[in-house]
Amino acid sequence: MAHDSAWSPGKRFGFLFLALYLLFNIVPDGLAFIPVVGELFTAGWLALWAALMPVLGNAALGIEAPIEVFQAGSGDMTWNYVVQLWFVITAAVGAGVWTAVGRGRTDHAKLSAWLRIAVRYSLALAMFAYGLAKWSGNQFQPPDPMRLSETYGDSSPMGLAWTFLGFSPAYCWFMGLAEVLAGALLMRRRTATLGGLVAGGVMANVVMINLCFDVPVKLYSSLLLLMAVVVVAPDARRLLAVLVWNQPAPAADLSAPVLGRGLRVVRVIAKALFLLMIPATFLLQSQGGEMRAMASRGPLYGLWEVESFSLDGTVRVHDPDDALRWRQLFVGEFPYAIVRPMKGEIQAFGFASDLEAKTITLSERGQPPVHVLRFEQPAPDVLELTGKVGQGTVAVRLHRVDLEHTELMSRGFHWVNERPYNR
Repeated sequence: MAHDSAWSPGKRFGFLFLALYLLFNIVPDGLAFIPVVGELFTAGWLALWAALMPVLGNAALGIEAPIEVFQAGSGDMTWNYVVQLWFVITAAVGAGVWTAVGRGRTDHAKLSAWLRIAVRYSLALAMFAYGLAKWSGNQFQPPDPMRLSETYGDSSPMGLAWTFLGFSPAYCWFMGLAEVLAGALLMRRRTATLGGLVAGGVMANVVMINLCFDVPVKLYSSLLLLMAVVVVAPDARRLLAVLVWNQPAPAADLSAPVLGRGLRVVRVIAKALFLLMIPATFLLQSQGGEMRAMASRGPLYGLWEVESFSLDGTVRVHDPDDALRWRQLFVGEFPYAIVRPMKGEIQAFGFASDLEAKTITLSERGQPPVHVLRFEQPAPDVLELTGKVGQGTVAVRLHRVDLEHTELMSRGFHWVNERPYNR
C-alpha cells in the first residue's frame, strides 16, 4: 500500500476508511478468540449491541420488527447487517475527520505496514480455525441415515452443500490442508504474500459456496476474502509484472517496522497470545471430535419407517397430507431422536432408552413434557411403540431402513471407469 510518492487526499481517505473498517471487525473477533476472556467479551459485546439496536437499527433504519441480538449459528442475521452498516458509516466519518485534520501528512505508510500485520495475523487465525474444524470433523460430517432418506427436493441448498462436502472425509482434509497452509504462510513476512494468495483462492471458493447455496456466513467469509486481498495488495504491481507483463520485479522490502521499546514489548506479547490461540483452537476443535467419537450407536440407532400408525385407537392411513401421522423416526448417535410427520416440520426430541424396562423417553429439548413409550422388537429390524405422546395415545409399527448399502454409500472409488457412472 505504501509508495515513495505522496498520497493524494482521496487515497489517504480510502486507506483510512479501509483501515478503520477492518479494525472494527478484527479487534472484536480477536478478543473473542482469547480463552476465558473471549466468553466475557462476547457476552458484553452482544449486550452492548442489544442495547443499541432500538436506536441504531429500529429508529435509525426504520426497521419495525424487534431486532434480536444473539448467536444462533448464523452470521447473516439482521443485527449483523446493522452492525456492519454502522461500521461502514463510522469508518467513513472517522476517515473523513482524520484526513481533514491531517492535511499536512504525505502518506500513511507506517500505519499501512501495521495494518497489514494485523490483517494477516487475524486472517491466519481464521484459517487455522476453519482448517482444524475440517480436520476434526466438526464442520462437515458424513451423511447420516436421516440425511440419506431425504430426497434432493427435501434438502435446503445449504443442506445439499453440506452433504456434498461431508460425504468425502478426504476432500474435507484437503480443504483443511489448504486453510492451515494459508495460515502458516501468513505468519511469516517472507511468505505472507503467498499466504494471502492461497487464502484468497480458498476464500473466493467459500464465498461463492455461501452465496450460491445460501449458507449464512456470507458477511464473514466476504470479510476474510477482503482481508486476503489487503494482504496481497502491496505486492500487486510486482505480481502483475511477473505473471502478466512478463517483466522483472524488484525485491520487496521485508524489513520489520522500526519500533521503540514499548512497541517491541507489545509485539512480543501480541505474538505470544497469537501463538497460544492456535493450540487452544486445536484443543477446542479436538474436544468436538472426541465427543463424536464417544457417541454410541445403541440397538435402536438408525432410521425407522412407519408401517402403521394409530392415534387414540384410530388407524391413520398413509396420507401425505396428514400432519399427525408419523412417517419416520430417526434415533441418532447422540441422545436425540427426530420424528418426521407425513406433512409439516420435523420434531426433535431428547432421547433415552431403558432396554430392561423396554421403554424409550422422548423429551422436548430436555425439558417437560416428557413422553414415555413402551417398545417391543418382534424382529431385529421391527419396532413397535405404544404410549402417550402429547394429548393422545399412539401405537406405531416401524421397520428399520437399510441405508448403508445405498448406491451413494456403497459405490466407492474407482480408478478405471469404462463409462460414466452418473445416477
